[in-house]
Amino acid sequence: MADLKDKVAVVTGGSSGIGRAIALRFAKDGAHAVIVGRREEALREAAAEDEKISYVAGDITKNETVAAVMAHVRDKYGRLDILVNNAGWCPVKPITEMTIADYDSAFELDVRALVNMTIHALPLIRSSRGNIINLSSVGSTHRAKNLSMYQGAKAAVDNFTRVWALELASDGVRVNAIAPGAISTNIWNVPGLSAEEAKKHQDGIAAGIPFGYFGTPEDIANMAAFLVSDEARYVSGGIFAVDGAMGAV
Repeated sequence: MADLKDKVAVVTGGSSGIGRAIALRFAKDGAHAVIVGRREEALREAAAEDEKISYVAGDITKNETVAAVMAHVRDKYGRLDILVNNAGWCPVKPITEMTIADYDSAFELDVRALVNMTIHALPLIRSSRGNIINLSSVGSTHRAKNLSMYQGAKAAVDNFTRVWALELASDGVRVNAIAPGAISTNIWNVPGLSAEEAKKHQDGIAAGIPFGYFGTPEDIANMAAFLVSDEARYVSGGIFAVDGAMGAV
């Protein structure tokens, strides 16, 4: 376990999947976690799992939501030690069917919202000499058909991570990214498939993973807990694969 006693973290996309697992892990390790997302009922359910978790409901592509998150952090805790930029969207469509609206949607959430949240969190993060974790993807370096908008956005996230690590090093702020591979979350649920078809779909994906199986959100949370701990005090500017060796191919 990492020693995160009395640290304060913001985790976007925290109502389910990877974000929820990270928030729960941080709370288990002693931190106060503020989860952010659009679905208030799901946020409420996640927050009910640990008294150290609170939430702000809203769309982080909107300035008013970002402002509400920062106001909540200042009013409730008065500090911020960790920002996890986890929220994202993955359109699956070939360029022959893509519209500029698909580009706008992907980059608005996966890139612009991440930058905006970071800018607004920085005064508190710099004051605490804290940590920023960005969620990237194995797809930022290992391309696949029909994922150009998502993979292009995550490539931008990788480069922001490295540049910010350089810029903020003198402030004692560490910036890293985690690049998940195939993780078992709702993102793999394809509408319209029967249970048998859905299993076949997931088995086909698993066949392309050297480990042969999907990771779990907790696998990502374990890496996040390490990266924000004092054990990683000399680690910044890294893109850390948690992908069952997919990125090694």
